[in-house]
Amino acid sequence: MHYDLLFAVIAPREVEFFANIADILKTKHGLSSAFLTFYEPGDRVLQARGYKVFSIHKESPKFSLKADFFNIKEIEKKYALSNIRSLILHEKLTFQRYDEQTLLNKLLTYDAYFTHVLKNNSFGCIIQELGAFIAPISLYFCAKSFNINHIFIEPALFRGYVFLNYNSIDVNLESPIYSSDRANYLLEEYKNQYHGFKTVSMPVKDRHHFMDAGLKKLINVRNIKRLSEKLYYKYIRGEKEEYDAIYNHVKRGFASVVRRASLSSFYSSFDKSQSYIYFPLHVPLDFQLTFREPKYLNQLAIVEYISNVLPYGIKLYIKEHPASIGAYDFWQLKKILKLENVKLINPSVNSYDIIKNSMFVVTINSKVGAEALFQGKKVYAFGSPYYISNKYAMKLNNLEDFKSLNFSQDVYSGNYFDRDFFHKLASGVSIGELYFNSPENLENFSNSLIERLKK
Repeated sequence: MHYDLLFAVIAPREVEFFANIADILKTKHGLSSAFLTFYEPGDRVLQARGYKVFSIHKESPKFSLKADFFNIKEIEKKYALSNIRSLILHEKLTFQRYDEQTLLNKLLTYDAYFTHVLKNNSFGCIIQELGAFIAPISLYFCAKSFNINHIFIEPALFRGYVFLNYNSIDVNLESPIYSSDRANYLLEEYKNQYHGFKTVSMPVKDRHHFMDAGLKKLINVRNIKRLSEKLYYKYIRGEKEEYDAIYNHVKRGFASVVRRASLSSFYSSFDKSQSYIYFPLHVPLDFQLTFREPKYLNQLAIVEYISNVLPYGIKLYIKEHPASIGAYDFWQLKKILKLENVKLINPSVNSYDIIKNSMFVVTINSKVGAEALFQGKKVYAFGSPYYISNKYAMKLNNLEDFKSLNFSQDVYSGNYFDRDFFHKLASGVSIGELYFNSPENLENFSNSLIERLKK
């Protein structure tokens, strides 16, 4: 059977959103869609709306495999990877599932099921949100092995826009979506919002994560409803989903609240009169680290190294990611804060102001790096973010590279704004917010998919 699009859905918000998108693409553009579900409760919803469903949790047991040396080598060859363990790291750390044999069994079983589906059907393009769990990442590599087109959706710097990464895990700005005039308009619009209101780039889908880590963030109507649904589907209906580590998730949530309260006395006020550099902390187990830059998973070790080599008189300001306040190990953070030149800035302080008054920003691959470049600051990145092509962003190949930097204030006193880069960036993003079901956004997102597929 041929389908123009195959949407992969892993959570309830994706079921509703992508079903709405599929409806528009069918009605306005005549495109046929099917769904590959990692969320069994969504099967009934999608089937009721008339869509073909490939339900991995219902069907994959027939393809169950045990990982051994030989089939591990086969799948590494199939995926063109030197080490398949890179595909299980995110799930292992996030869900604290350290039995690698079980995770590798899951990966091979999923691949066998994907292979069955892709061999026996025809798909124009597979579409899913960017993620590093076994489900989305193995689907991507399996599709790649069959030369089937694939789009990963990733939030962009500009609010209300996304990257549609075509046949790639990484952002590629070589194929512009928008005209030069449209890109200029977007740049001016963002400039006015960012400099006028100090707006943080925060996708609608993640807004609930960007609260401070008090009890209100943990105990609220949204979370109670979601927890009740998970318990009902798992233990009453016996339906499976990928995000089923309920106890682990609740435990982490309460631990973050406790750590946030314990950290209160360690936060420093923002002193812009100091000479300092800014290192924004990532979400501890974010895709950006676990998959893109696993060698820099231990962010606090980087902080300690930078502290030890900074010239006297220069401070290192660090700040928790607003989506993970209280998520960092308390005792490690407390140890780091004994270093006299390291200051943990209160999470209520806007990163805009910290960037503005810094000498420069050093990061792994945080979105804050792009914001700093937009402010005309130099950025040094240990990772390889999409903005490394900005002429004022420098790649640091290892920690030792940082020690060789020139820390003279005069070097960083200019305005280093690469307009050509940001024009290219504005030309390469696509309008639309993930999981926001307003008629206008659904229309915009559908049109963006069509434009991306045309390119």
